Amino acid sequence: MPGIKKENRTMSHNNTKASEQLKSNSLDEGIIAFGLWLNSENKQSSVNSVVLKEFVEGRNTVLIDNIGGREIIVETKDGVPFCTDCLSDDCMHVGFTICAEQLKRRSSTMNI
Repeated sequence: MPGIKKENRTMSHNNTKASEQLKSNSLDEGIIAFGLWLNSENKQSSVNSVVLKEFVEGRNTVLIDNIGGREIIVETKDGVPFCTDCLSDDCMHVGFTICAEQLKRRSSTMNI
């Protein structure tokens, strides 16, 4: 359509670098990061913007944020995840955690 500009992104053959994958810190970015992580061949690779380090359903999630280069803890209290790093319930770390919790509930035999 005329007048609509499309964002032009250059992507590598396999994945973009972690710093190019996520530009903001929103719940939606966490959902995207989870999908990229879930579909990656090497789940621990630093190519993933976020990596799941430890998951205890309904309690806490430990993530490695490869964009910021730090370990992140997301605590879940009364079913609500809260990022102790961002001090938010609406950041990419929470989005990633929500997806991990949903995947775990759907597939109780899956080890994540």
